[in-house]
Amino acid sequence: MGGDWAELGMIMKIYWSLMLGNVVEWYEFTAYGYQAKYMKANFFSGSSVGVWLGFACTFVARPLGAFLLGWIGDRWGRSVSVNLSIIGMLVGTVGQGCLPTQNCGMTWLANLGLIILVILRFVQGLCAAGEIATISTYLTEVSSKSIISRGIALVYITAAVGFLCAKFMIFVLEGIMGEDDMASWGWRLPFLFAIVPGVIAVIGRRALPESGMFEDEKARNTKGVEVSALTKLKQVFSKYWINVLLGIGVTSTYGVLCYGVG
Repeated sequence: MGGDWAELGMIMKIYWSLMLGNVVEWYEFTAYGYQAKYMKANFFSGSSVGVWLGFACTFVARPLGAFLLGWIGDRWGRSVSVNLSIIGMLVGTVGQGCLPTQNCGMTWLANLGLIILVILRFVQGLCAAGEIATISTYLTEVSSKSIISRGIALVYITAAVGFLCAKFMIFVLEGIMGEDDMASWGWRLPFLFAIVPGVIAVIGRRALPESGMFEDEKARNTKGVEVSALTKLKQVFSKYWINVLLGIGVTSTYGVLCYGVG
């Protein structure tokens, strides 16, 4: 038992940048939602439907992001994929904090700001899905069977910490600045502040070692012993279709509770 916890601690020590990056990614993903009233006033002419469509577009992007960054991770390595996801999320988040709003006095510039906002939210959706898919794979491959569930649990623990950090940041800023200043310009700060931990995570991820499982698979492919991705997918759905359906159901329930109730 003690050895298992020691191994888990070692994984956290080596792969700390995965954990920090995941916190930052979900902080960045949810900062928009926690500031919906400010985003509504600055970009959507007070339309609640518009602001939540802006939030929803990230979910349209997520299946594509999971597939794209998953494919990159399989082809060029998990390290490449997690670096792309954190950099993309950082650009998407900091970019939102720099956009012109409807208060800039120029209609064309305000419209451009809205278009770029939707694009950046789409980028965030791509990166959020790619992040959670790739680091789950990463931690699965570097964890022994005795701690694999606890290793995967770190993904969701750090995601929840990211949610909490975003809420706490906005709560503190509203207390210090007041809602009028937050609505005027303070809403930008949660997006801009993400650059500090984000850059630290990017620097840490540059030195991440690839998992032994990935290196072994890469060596087999080099020798010509390769099973196509389509064949592997067929095997997953034919042998584990109940598990796949159960996973979809659990994730759907979690999504409703997380985004609908929260």
